[in-house]
Amino acid sequence: MLDAALAATRADDGVALSLRIENAGQGQVTLDFRTGQRAEFTAYPAEGEVTGSDGSRAEPVWRYGTGRMFTQALGSETLAPGEAVEYEATWPDPPSGTHRVVVELTAIEHDARAESVVDVA
Repeated sequence: MLDAALAATRADDGVALSLRIENAGQGQVTLDFRTGQRAEFTAYPAEGEVTGSDGSRAEPVWRYGTGRMFTQALGSETLAPGEAVEYEATWPDPPSGTHRVVVELTAIEHDARAESVVDVA
């Protein structure tokens, strides 16, 4: 079982984001990845995911992986019980307002997701 927590802190160059993944289970967990990307950070307007009367989702304000290239090599990380790992990103020059940041682990067979509300002045 994986526990996920997202920390968001205002920094000079934007918003510093940190995803902490902890193995809360009794056994060892191996996280397998298809690329060098370990997590996808996405910022949405704070109003919520569903905005349209047709049930359409809000468009992201920012997505970490957009326009980035990641190594195209398989990778893995193994976590012992109680062990944790952190993945970080910076959201550069975010627009003013309240945003909901969602982060998802990109591991192949393990789901972990966390979110946080960020106020940008």
